Amino acid sequence: MKFELFGYSINIEKKVLENKEEMPKDLQEAIETIKKYGVTPPPSQKKVNSAKKATEIRVKRTKEKINNAINLLNLENKEITPYSVAKTAGISYNTAKKYLNEAK
Repeated sequence: MKFELFGYSINIEKKVLENKEEMPKDLQEAIETIKKYGVTPPPSQKKVNSAKKATEIRVKRTKEKINNAINLLNLENKEITPYSVAKTAGISYNTAKKYLNEAK
């Protein structure tokens, strides 16, 4: 029997093993990897694509909030700082700081 696991190709012959040392080296490594990290399947491509799309939408919405806050602060002749943008846009300071240079 042949199967792939965590990048390992493993061939198993039908024979009785007396002890652990008789197992193929790559099978021992695969078992150790499973013990260490567990057997959680990777996310499906659909989930990955959905997460990317959701992130793009969230980033776009945040940038719009920042641009609106900058325009409002300009109308009020107030200084544009990460703190003032964050407070006006209703977002966190770190988010404002992250996207402020892109918005200017």
